Amino acid sequence: MADPVSNDTVTSGHKFAAPPKEVTNYFNAKGLTPSWHWQDVAFDEHATAFTVAKSAGYDILTDLRDSLASAIQNRVDFKDWSKAIEPTLKAKGWWGKVTGTDPVTGKTHEVQLGSPRRLATIYNANVRTAYAAGQWSRIQASKRVLPYLQYQISTALHKRPEHLGWVGTLLPVDDDWWSTHYPPNGWNCQCRVRQVSHYEAHRPREDGSTLYNKDVRPENYGTRDYVNKRTGDVSKVPVGIDPGWANNPGAVRMQQMGDFIAGRLDKAPEAARVQAVSDIVHSEVFGLMARGLAGFDPQSHDPAMIDKGRFALPMAMLDADQVKTLGAKSGLVRLSVAAAAAQGLDPADYAKLQDLIEHGQSEVGDQQMTLRGQIDGVDWMATLAPGLDASGNVYLQSLSKVQK
Repeated sequence: MADPVSNDTVTSGHKFAAPPKEVTNYFNAKGLTPSWHWQDVAFDEHATAFTVAKSAGYDILTDLRDSLASAIQNRVDFKDWSKAIEPTLKAKGWWGKVTGTDPVTGKTHEVQLGSPRRLATIYNANVRTAYAAGQWSRIQASKRVLPYLQYQISTALHKRPEHLGWVGTLLPVDDDWWSTHYPPNGWNCQCRVRQVSHYEAHRPREDGSTLYNKDVRPENYGTRDYVNKRTGDVSKVPVGIDPGWANNPGAVRMQQMGDFIAGRLDKAPEAARVQAVSDIVHSEVFGLMARGLAGFDPQSHDPAMIDKGRFALPMAMLDADQVKTLGAKSGLVRLSVAAAAAQGLDPADYAKLQDLIEHGQSEVGDQQMTLRGQIDGVDWMATLAPGLDASGNVYLQSLSKVQK
């Protein structure tokens, strides 16, 4: 995500701390999406797509992405990064002002391609969102010990009044407020969060109050209508947050990850898919979800909570005959947050599903498949079925030990 700029750009001497793997993984997994205008790419798509406005027609996206990936990995500051990438962009004609034709409107006018100011925005937006998403992944992994987040004051020279009003806000990690207000909350926003333990949040202070008060909510400045002039779509944006920034990049990536990974795996050789889903089942994210720690309340009727329950990860692989028998479109079997919350299984138990698929006995009826088999002397049974939508995806309905 990179286009508009503000007066707060990354200083030439700024360096980030050594990047955790979650930061580099987030950025490196992005695909390339050429665009003419930053509004041409849906806001949530920025979590899985690397795009630069006015890049359509120029062979510069790979250069920019690879150079930024290296800058993130090696802690290269803006001054050194821009000095290294500028000659490449100039050599490919992506620099200065040129006359261009907007593919949406068909109008021809002067447009700005590369410039020091645009490079600062590209660097700032991509590096900060990568670190924010990486931090969110670590927050989710440690929220049992540090279950609260506190909004911290920005390090920017020019601070937005609304952001100053949120400083000190302390809420549980899984509070919905963080889905829209987790920083950065705008172009060149430098606000931060810190994790807080249960003890610190509830420890009595001198006046008898505690840092966390469930009855105190953050300042609500309301919303404003934002009209995407490229598409005509109208959306509500919280006042104080720039259009396109009212989302949590790490949370959005987690929500999209199931479909993102499945789409990639469906194109891979079968052996690679089986190995990939095995890696997923043994991953930290899958383990959190399998243990019911994805922040899902099965008793809630809130639409946002229901949507969270639909988030699913690939966990096993059917063969071609099984896919045909089920009438599915994909051989990837997925586990949703809602199903994981209902199972109550140890994460290691889910690895047995692939064994059941490959070596167990199967029965098909009522648009579902039942698998039975013995693993390590224990009888297991699993039920698979396509989802209720038209996607043709297969989901694990149940997995359990058979009681004799």
